[in-house]
Amino acid sequence: MTSDPFSSRCCRVALLGFGTVGSAVARRLAADDTPVRLTHIFDRRAAEKRRSAGLDAVSWTPDIDEVLHADADIVVEAIGGVEPAATWIRAALAAGKSVVTANKQVIARHAAPLLAFAAQQGRQLRFEAAVGGAMPIVRAIGDGLAGDRIVAIDAILNGTTNAVFTAIDATGCSLAAAVRTAQARGYAEADPAADLDGDDARAKLAILCALAFGLRVDPSAIGGISCASTTAADFTRARLRGATIRQVAHADFDRVTATLTAWVAPIEVASTSLFGRTVGPQNAAIITGAHSGEIGIFGAGAGGEATAVAILSDIAAIARDRAAIVPPPVLTANFILQTSDFVPAEVAC
Repeated sequence: MTSDPFSSRCCRVALLGFGTVGSAVARRLAADDTPVRLTHIFDRRAAEKRRSAGLDAVSWTPDIDEVLHADADIVVEAIGGVEPAATWIRAALAAGKSVVTANKQVIARHAAPLLAFAAQQGRQLRFEAAVGGAMPIVRAIGDGLAGDRIVAIDAILNGTTNAVFTAIDATGCSLAAAVRTAQARGYAEADPAADLDGDDARAKLAILCALAFGLRVDPSAIGGISCASTTAADFTRARLRGATIRQVAHADFDRVTATLTAWVAPIEVASTSLFGRTVGPQNAAIITGAHSGEIGIFGAGAGGEATAVAILSDIAAIARDRAAIVPPPVLTANFILQTSDFVPAEVAC
């Protein structure tokens, strides 16, 4: 965040969760000299975490109701999972707070009703951090390309898997060894299945389909191939063809036939391409517009610091204009989701 004043009075922030993401947000809010001030932290292990956090000026509590009804302007949800996160987001909005979340599962499944409720309450719900980490793809599609008709999205949306694949390609190690390295660096959870199997990327792709195409897509209906069986030998074979392997999320929408093609899979990409040059916990996307053609965007995608950047950007947006209303999306479920041929010919494994 910058030192520019966002408003004439202090903007108070309450934080739900003090894990990897929440702690990164808290450290930035405590260190940055802005009118945005962290006042409350909810965590089930509040007493234990407070001792080592060095944030004594903040009110810590294991009582969610205390935070939801605290004197705060913005609630940041950083606990993950669908429930109780979705319930708590709605409760915060009902209590008159705007909400910032990094929760891709909640947004993929409940964004439309939550955004409608936020507008009804005269508050904001922002979720840049739910897709792409520090890569501002939500704003790029929702605002920056609002004057175009988007026809396709291709993206690396999971920084954990990208870090794992980069390590395998660089060292020839096993997938298990690459996962352990990613975990040690804070890029992977203790259980990386949601990342490797594509569940994380499918949820993010569903959010992008809502933003880009106005479609209500069930993440579980998006086709996919797991990355869990990818080996160093796959990368060796790809290298002989001037390629490498990346977990890519793809969506294109034919408005004439109302057909959406969407999948997440490990595929070969040219080593010199944008995706081939996306290494470590980075994300990248190519958004194709009917009039603008291909637009590329790139940035850090995994880790608490990258996600905190997006959360803090949303906090700043709310603090600058607290009266702004984010209109709820008008989504349709009247489309054909093509899944039988979701795998491109160059699938790597």
